[in-house]
Formats: sequence, C-alpha cells, structure tokens
Amino acid sequence: MSSRTKENVCGYLFILPNLISFIVFTAFPVLFSLVISVTDWDMLSDLSSIKFVGLQNYIDIFSDKWFIDSILNNLWFLLIVPVQMLMALMLSVLMDDKVIGKAFIKTAFFLPYVSSFVAVALIWFQLLNPSEGPVNNILKSIGIANPPKWFGSSYWVKPSIAMMMTWKNLGYNIILYTAGLQGIPSSLYESADVDGASAVRKFISITVPMISPVSFFILILSVINTFLMWSNIQILTQGGPGSSSTVIGYYIYKVAFSNSKMGYACAISWVLFAIILIFTLFQWRGQKKWVNYL
Repeated sequence: MSSRTKENVCGYLFILPNLISFIVFTAFPVLFSLVISVTDWDMLSDLSSIKFVGLQNYIDIFSDKWFIDSILNNLWFLLIVPVQMLMALMLSVLMDDKVIGKAFIKTAFFLPYVSSFVAVALIWFQLLNPSEGPVNNILKSIGIANPPKWFGSSYWVKPSIAMMMTWKNLGYNIILYTAGLQGIPSSLYESADVDGASAVRKFISITVPMISPVSFFILILSVINTFLMWSNIQILTQGGPGSSSTVIGYYIYKVAFSNSKMGYACAISWVLFAIILIFTLFQWRGQKKWVNYL
C-alpha cells in the first residue's frame, strides 16, 4: 500500500464517525420524511400501518386554514426583521465610537442570545403578565386603566413575541455588525471628512454600503430562523389565542406529535423547505443589486 493510499485511508477513518452520524441522524431522516410525506401514517402505529396516498397530503395543505394562518403569521414576523437589523446597526455604530464601558454593554446585549429559549420565554411571560407583571403595573401607575393582556390577546400576542425575539437576537446582530464596522477602511471616513461630509452622509454613503455583506448574512439567517421558530410559541402561547400566534414550525410539531399525523406533518415540512428555499434564492439574486464587496 502506497503512502498516499495510507493517508487517504487514515483520512476516511478520521471522518468516519461524523459521516456515520450524518447518515444516521440527518441524511436518513430527511429521506425518510420525504417517503412518509406521501403516506398516511399514524405515528402511534407500527410501520405496517402506513398507507400510500400519493400527493393528497400536499393537496390538502393548501386548503388547510391552520396552515394558511401559520404562513400569514410567519410573514408578519418577517416584517420585524428589518427593524431588528436597523436597531442592531444603529447601536453598533454608537458603540463603535468612544463609549464608556463598551465591553460591558456588548456583553449585556449578547447575554440574552446565549440564554435558553425557556429562560427567555419565562422572563418575558412574567414581565408581561397581565395581572401581576411589572410592565402592566407601570402602565396602570401612569393612568392606563386597562393595559394589554399581551400573550393572552389575539391583537397583542404577535407584537409581544416580536419584542421578545428582538431582545433575544439583538446582541448577536450587534456583534456581527461591530465586526463588520471594524473592517471598514478608516481612509474612507478621512476622505469624507476632507470633503466636509456630515455624520449622516457618512453613514448613508460609507457605512451602509460597506456593511452590506454583513447585512445580507444577517438577513438570510433571520429569515430562516423566523420560519423555523416554534419553541417560544410552544412555551408561551401554544399557538393561541385561536391561531393568532401559530407559526408553521409549531403547526408541524402540533400535527406530528399532538395529532399523530406524521405523513401530513412531513408534507408540511417539505413545503416549508420549498418556501425557505424560494426566499433564500430570491435574496441571493437580489443581493447583487445592493451588496458591495471589497
């Protein structure tokens, strides 16, 4: 056996555990879910009870009111993504200047991101508790007799979740933007100072275009994470009141593990995959018009 062959064998042996793990826990479940998506299978029964139904699951999806409501709710949460990005960029620019305690402030913003969803959800559940929460107590103290019920209101539940998600993800976006700001050549700002450009003009003409690759990366991740969100919904609202906070990720979980319709849940999952793929391709093509690379 030649030395080159020995090196190749050693290399394959090193990656074998990860390869086996990928096949068993990723590749096989993905392919199995595709097969199951064209069947009617009660998850509580054995595999012999699987009944082939063809594309009927996919046809039923688009007449499913809960699925349509879930998609609309996800699209609503997508509207919050630009707000989160703008807030993160503005805070990053402010902290990139000479700010006392910059490291402490960045750490404080980043802590919610590394905290578990359960902890974050419980904190916000207590903060927005309609009867004993500090937020409503403050609102009552300033004269608002009937403050919102937040997670218990079909009108306020989505803004409540949006506030929580913004608070949790803001620190991660700030870290990314801060790293991007440090990569902007200082000579660009010096040239702008010589030309007499204002701070606003420098932000619009230099900072925003030069930071656009980071913005594109954050946009891609935020859109995908918005479609995949479900754990905070499960903890806080279980999709309620009604279907006002049901998102597609939680609906898949509910169909699969509460209703035991694994075939239908797998079909919804593949439709979700197609939706995310379309959004990602759309953003990837669109980035050519607004993303500037050095």
